[in-house]
Amino acid sequence: MRMSKSSSHDVIVSGGGTPGLALALLLANVGLRVAVIDPAPLSRFRLGAPEGRTSALMQSSIAALKMTGAWEMALPYGASLEVLRIVDDSFGRKKQQIETDFPAADIGLSFFGINMPNNILRTALAIRAQENKAISLCDSLRLAQFSPDDTGVSVTLSDGSILQGALLVAADGRASPVREQSGIVCWEHEYEQTAITCLINHSSPHQNVSTEFHRPGGPFTLVPLPGNTSSVVWVEKKNDADGYMKLNRQSFEQALQDRTNGRLGRIILSSDPQSCPLIALRAKNYISQRVALVAEAAHVLSPLGAQGLNLSLRDIDCLAKTIIKAAQTGLDVGAQSVLSLYEKDRRADILIRSLGTDGLTRLVSHNHRPLHSLRRTGLKAISMIEPLKIMAMQQGMSA
Repeated sequence: MRMSKSSSHDVIVSGGGTPGLALALLLANVGLRVAVIDPAPLSRFRLGAPEGRTSALMQSSIAALKMTGAWEMALPYGASLEVLRIVDDSFGRKKQQIETDFPAADIGLSFFGINMPNNILRTALAIRAQENKAISLCDSLRLAQFSPDDTGVSVTLSDGSILQGALLVAADGRASPVREQSGIVCWEHEYEQTAITCLINHSSPHQNVSTEFHRPGGPFTLVPLPGNTSSVVWVEKKNDADGYMKLNRQSFEQALQDRTNGRLGRIILSSDPQSCPLIALRAKNYISQRVALVAEAAHVLSPLGAQGLNLSLRDIDCLAKTIIKAAQTGLDVGAQSVLSLYEKDRRADILIRSLGTDGLTRLVSHNHRPLHSLRRTGLKAISMIEPLKIMAMQQGMSA
């Protein structure tokens, strides 16, 4: 969509991924005027086949997504996670594996969450945004620059058009141009590991069990999707992952087959494998003048623990509530006093999840034998002591 030379909005969102679109819909659904900037053609998105990356969405994320109006459209493409199975495979030998199941029913839940293809969820949100008259989709465009002052923020797009707003939200990813232009510094760490993702079909049912193998190179996780389909998140040392990504289709399928220990029967790739380096990132500040950072512009976590998108959607839920409350009481939604409330509310959660996921990533992926023994002892204790297992599940759900 091409904008007129200058247009006015309450909130401008840079980034039309799942977090940015979800925020736009939450705000627009209460009557706020929102512009969404993204280089992708959001106004032409239509539902199609699932692609290789998925997210396990927990209950709080689902509640926020229902408020957008897009959840029911996406839901048929997702599968419930009813049991989480952890398999310690430190030695790569089936006879030495230690396995523990964590059923949702043990803590009174029918499921822990829903595994959803990322492209399906984003598309459902984009379709709802297309339908919402309070949202202007500035798609196939990029943010060129912005200028904040005491009265608002002016955003210049790549086609020269200008947006005026009270607040600019950076939902533009881990390499966020808005964060960069705002001068916000980050802590960043590279794990020297790569995550390989793909979708597979399999001959045996997954029975809604998500299985995570803890292996020397990193975790290998099978996450249910509808029917006899699952998503794979396979973490390996960088050099090893590069080698796997060079395999032909048949050899790659055999490598998957070897790592599943036959649990899902015969495996066939149903999407091309994708890979990305594992990094952790955390912004020092989540706000600056007329700017709020959300999602991967504020924090990036490793895929262990399924915290990434869930943490991002908690940002969205918090910021939306903060903006809506300010608007309803007649306050300037981009004022520093309003943004400070958002930053204060999010800082502890982001720090705890970031440090916890970083520690878990190092523990699970470390090759030292003492750490192998520690992992195995802990898993044995949890599997044998029912109150300890229930406490572990309750703590996990509180995350």
